[in-house]
Amino acid sequence: MAHTFFNKPPSSAALQKNIQKISYTQAGADALPSSIDAAAERSAKLLSWWLGVKPFAACVGLWLLVVAASLLARSAWPLDETRVLAVAWEMWLRQEWVLPRLNGQPYAQQAPLLPWLIQAGWFFLGVNDWWPRLLPGIFALTSLFVTNRLARLLWRENPNVARYAPLVLMGMFCWAFYETLALADMLAVFFTLLAWWALLIMWRGRDMRAFLLLGVALGLGTLALGTAIFLNVLPVALLAPMWVRAKPPIVWKYWYADIGKATVLAGVIVFAWLIPASMQVGPAFALQWFTESLTAAQLNLFSTSQAWWWYLAWLPVALLPWSLWPLLWMRLWHIRREAFSVGMTFCLVVTFSTLGLFSLLDIKQPQFILPLLPLAAMFITHLLMEPSLAQRDQEKFLSGMTMPLVLLGALLTVLPKLPRIEFLPEMLWELSPFVGLGVMLLGGALAWLPMREIQRRFLDIVAVSAMLVAFVILGVGSQFDEFYRTDALGRFLAEAQAQQRPIAHLGAYHGEFQFSGRLRQPLDVIEVAQAENWLITHADGLLISHSHIWQPRSYSAPAFETNYRGTLLRVWNASAPPASPH
Repeated sequence: MAHTFFNKPPSSAALQKNIQKISYTQAGADALPSSIDAAAERSAKLLSWWLGVKPFAACVGLWLLVVAASLLARSAWPLDETRVLAVAWEMWLRQEWVLPRLNGQPYAQQAPLLPWLIQAGWFFLGVNDWWPRLLPGIFALTSLFVTNRLARLLWRENPNVARYAPLVLMGMFCWAFYETLALADMLAVFFTLLAWWALLIMWRGRDMRAFLLLGVALGLGTLALGTAIFLNVLPVALLAPMWVRAKPPIVWKYWYADIGKATVLAGVIVFAWLIPASMQVGPAFALQWFTESLTAAQLNLFSTSQAWWWYLAWLPVALLPWSLWPLLWMRLWHIRREAFSVGMTFCLVVTFSTLGLFSLLDIKQPQFILPLLPLAAMFITHLLMEPSLAQRDQEKFLSGMTMPLVLLGALLTVLPKLPRIEFLPEMLWELSPFVGLGVMLLGGALAWLPMREIQRRFLDIVAVSAMLVAFVILGVGSQFDEFYRTDALGRFLAEAQAQQRPIAHLGAYHGEFQFSGRLRQPLDVIEVAQAENWLITHADGLLISHSHIWQPRSYSAPAFETNYRGTLLRVWNASAPPASPH
């Protein structure tokens, strides 16, 4: 019976059921690899997204650290930041959107875009001093994003350049310093990068509509800081055959036609503002505005008359701390005879053409080479992250930061005893020798630490650099802000204006008190020889003077006195005795 049961042939229904089971099992087995592939693809996309977001999140965090330190540690400092605020305040007060004015007079040295954006913020946020100081920092942050876009197009074969170049840029002392200033330099940097991005889109994407982006960037960049942007962009556009590598080759007549159309579009944008402004005060304003943008700077950190090689000497300083890292110089020396990639060629063409043209100008200030710093950041990241250079010189003792820090510390220790060098900041000669000793000890301590992988080493440099800039801002701001504040005197002058008292300023006036006092009337600006006559003809007036320029012959007490930029700023009643130069 049992034998018969186990050998009974299965019914057709049972066979069909078994076949279905086998089919379902086989289908599941076939579907399993595809589901694994889909999960792996999702994981790869998530990992790629995280690797892209993580460096940018670090950039935002370091940016917040530096900008917050500046906003908390100090007010807007004269002469440059207070001058921008004064222009914006007067335009706001007059409901004027066309003509920049300073102390009631047309002011051709100020391009209009920054005051426009300040007024736009005041419209929503109310009149304040933190928005104008935050605004350039916002453009600096967006410039990090555009730097990432540029690197993606220039180094397609190495995505790490795009991923980490913004971090390298954030680690530069010069970049971190300028992004805290209420000036238009970061606006000009952003629009310069945007113009370069348009050129790369014209090349990589063969999208000839990119000339619209190029024209808008050139036009708004001109409205931000004058015509200097053309010196940064047009040479590399005209020299495109030197760096463009394309198959099929570009039809150059169409390329240059688009460059011409973009230039015309930029001109339309600029003249849409400049013509109405000139109609208010005369055509001389337009000529003055064009010339001032290349012959004057908002921030004069150094004497404007410098040798032709000044930018070449300043560039390593602007690239600190990266220019101190021997590993970069070792790798740069290693690739000196290799064929340059498109990204390297583009960066070099822009750098040499820009430095050459700016070196021909009489005025030389470090902010004019700020647009080159993102290119330098991409170049540095390429040297650090290029797979073919991954192990090159990395384990050598001299490739670390020990020797540079020891040498720098030794120099800072003995520098106060050396002769003064005019083009370097005077404060370097006022540093305590213990600062140099501290730097030397830091370099010595690094020699005892284990050598870390290259990515971790440069991320440490970025973090330390940003924190160092924030600490310096906090320290300098807490120590010197009281000598640069103008709000107390501004309030005093505002009360005097409310009483209809005339006010005069002795010597050049840059609008230092217009915004801090929310002054509604311009000040009279007079010379020393006019002081006595002004006091006689304005019996109830107030006269502002610096102690090293002028004071009354007698020792009558001033109506107001404060420490200001290394001198005493005094306000005298018109009843003071006759005046004399001090």
